[in-house]
Amino acid sequence: MNFSEDQLSDDFHLPTVEVKNELEIPDHTTEKSVALNLMMEDAKHELDRLNVWVNDVAIHGMDGIDFRDLNVKRHELSIAVPLARGKNKIEVGVLNKTGAESYKKTINVYADAGKEKSDLYIVSLGVSKHHDSQYNLEYADKDAKDIVSTFKKSPFFEKVHAKTFTNHEVVLENLKDIKPFLSKADINDVVIVFVAGHGVLDDNFDYYFASYDMDFNDPARRGIAYETIERLLDGIPALKKLLFIDTCHSGELDKDEIEESTEGETNDDGELIFRRVGRTVRVKDNPLGLKSTNELMKSLFTDLRRGTGATVISSSGGAEYSIEGGQFKNGLFTYCMINGLINGKADLDKNRKINISELQKYVRDEVRKLSNGTQTPTSRIQNMELDYRLW
Repeated sequence: MNFSEDQLSDDFHLPTVEVKNELEIPDHTTEKSVALNLMMEDAKHELDRLNVWVNDVAIHGMDGIDFRDLNVKRHELSIAVPLARGKNKIEVGVLNKTGAESYKKTINVYADAGKEKSDLYIVSLGVSKHHDSQYNLEYADKDAKDIVSTFKKSPFFEKVHAKTFTNHEVVLENLKDIKPFLSKADINDVVIVFVAGHGVLDDNFDYYFASYDMDFNDPARRGIAYETIERLLDGIPALKKLLFIDTCHSGELDKDEIEESTEGETNDDGELIFRRVGRTVRVKDNPLGLKSTNELMKSLFTDLRRGTGATVISSSGGAEYSIEGGQFKNGLFTYCMINGLINGKADLDKNRKINISELQKYVRDEVRKLSNGTQTPTSRIQNMELDYRLW
């Protein structure tokens, strides 16, 4: 969030935010946006930034609207907030320079304006052939192509706009073309980013997606950090954003709960391949019998972090490996997702529609079954305000 440690003091004091024209904002509108007249102030500390969310998506990105250079404790601002068709939960919150955030002000508006049928914008990246050929895979580039061809068959979308990058095309320089493409999506459209290949952990257990020319001994050199992928979805107009990751170590890691492992992986039939290279980790033994305390926390509390507002569905846990090959002719995760969509198996309630929550549950259960429990897809930062349709 661009705070330094010395800014996060124990001198705790909350700023405040007021919507001065709250009583003038309609509950129902035919407009595509609504104006908010804001008053923000803090009696002790200077203001840092303003965050605005629509249906739990930060419309100005994770960094919000920056006030740092103003050096003020009180600030008035009028902003136009874009509205999606249907329900809109608008939230505003201001932070001061010590990192304390105001109580959020919430306004609900129902909008009739905007397109009724969504377009899909999908970017797909898959790397099977690397500059260092000893790390080559068989199906990751095919995964990237197959997932695009699958979504082009979806009966739900008006149009499907796609960009596919495979093998030598998946380098840092080409990422610059992705965000301008995704930014063309309307607020009512759906955006998907899909990546398949090697997932590598560095010495700090930070995750990198292996680009074509990544240094596998030093993933930070030419590798694609998770934060870089996440930023592709940050601050774009579309509210419905989805990230699929079919690599090893793509789930969430609690670094305090893992340790390096020297255990090797076996391969019974000689056909299945684990998409793993680099450091191997395992979850530490836990006296509670849980894989990690992180799992306990997730079972008790909702994950309230505010990120890009995207739902992230990954092929494996943070300490797990992803499988490709055999009868699947794809990554196992990708195979199950395609099969669930094309054959309608992910339509769990049999209403001839497949929502993101249905696809998530079907893929998780099917991958776990077909891998005999060695691979379990995970989801994080799921936006429960937007359980939207994909098929």
